[in-house]
Amino acid sequence: MGKHVLYASIPAWGHVYPALEGLTELVRRGHRVSALASGSFAAEIGKVVDVVPYESPMDSVQVELSDMGNVLPLMLKETRAAYAMLAKAVREDRPDVIVSDVLSTAGWLLGQAFDIPVIRTWPVFASNAEFSLHQDYESRSDTDESMLAFFGAVAEFLDEVGLASSVSPEQFFDNEAERNIVLFPREIQPKGETFDDRFTFIDPCIRPAENSPELPWLRKASPLAVISLGTVFNEKIGFFRTCIEGVERLGWHAAAALGNKVSPQAVGPISDRVLLRAKLPMIDTLQHASVAITHGGLTSTIEALAQGVPVLIAPQIGEQRGVADSMERLGLGVRLREPFTADELADLIKQVANDTEMAERLARFQQKLRDGRSGGQFADAVEAAF
Repeated sequence: MGKHVLYASIPAWGHVYPALEGLTELVRRGHRVSALASGSFAAEIGKVVDVVPYESPMDSVQVELSDMGNVLPLMLKETRAAYAMLAKAVREDRPDVIVSDVLSTAGWLLGQAFDIPVIRTWPVFASNAEFSLHQDYESRSDTDESMLAFFGAVAEFLDEVGLASSVSPEQFFDNEAERNIVLFPREIQPKGETFDDRFTFIDPCIRPAENSPELPWLRKASPLAVISLGTVFNEKIGFFRTCIEGVERLGWHAAAALGNKVSPQAVGPISDRVLLRAKLPMIDTLQHASVAITHGGLTSTIEALAQGVPVLIAPQIGEQRGVADSMERLGLGVRLREPFTADELADLIKQVANDTEMAERLARFQQKLRDGRSGGQFADAVEAAF
């Protein structure tokens, strides 16, 4: 008999996409899946699972997210909004298990409040006693003062929802689950050998190609370099200009995802060998690419590897430095150190494109990523909690 699975994540495609095929597989197996979804996420998520709609403060964020003084209050606001809607949904239709993204504290708290098993999903590097992203890559910049204020606000929230006696404010960051699904192979994880059987590493769930209107241009664009800084730390007009100039010096084509903070006009005049979009159909684009110049988001990096595309990573935050280190350790890409010139980038692209040993490693790793059952492995791990 099918079970009811409730999935909770923050509104960020880098966190949702890696789990979506696994949730779809659970539906194929006869389970009922409900998923928290806000704004523009609801339409795509609603194609495969039932939607629990809510209004997320993250959808209209206007603050600088590199400052933890802004991030911490935003995450608490997100938790409040998500928890209110999830608690209502659970009271009306209790799930058998909660699958909660590592950044969805609301999902974990819901399990504590209603005594429901929680499975944590990790689309970013997992943490244990041997490895901590925050400590090993200094991904937090909070101060004693900001943390004191933040934990005070968290304590008030926990009291409001009746969890003050069982959950400490510090657990807002360090909450643990006995079951964890890491949404990428163990080889990519720093100190992967130290993670015990509470952590199930799976082959990634790669989303299908979009079959987008850009396909005719992409099919003719060879060789092609993809340029993207993700959706958060991407307000770098100079970066895009230098990358496009470096690619064009090689006579290559370039497709750049600028995000919603940089306009094509700001990047400047371009030739017909360049495609500028706020958001690229990324799988379509990667399937035609020879190299990806990226910030090193883990989900976007794995999507490139799954298409056999080497990555040149210009990290913007601590986690992305970790991804760059892992790619260099595995010989699947190189770190792009800023600042760099167009000539330096062109030389590095040529070096990577002509590296036959890297190409062989990429082909082997691509086969590993594509040979697995991806969504099936995810569903197996969830069903083990029933």
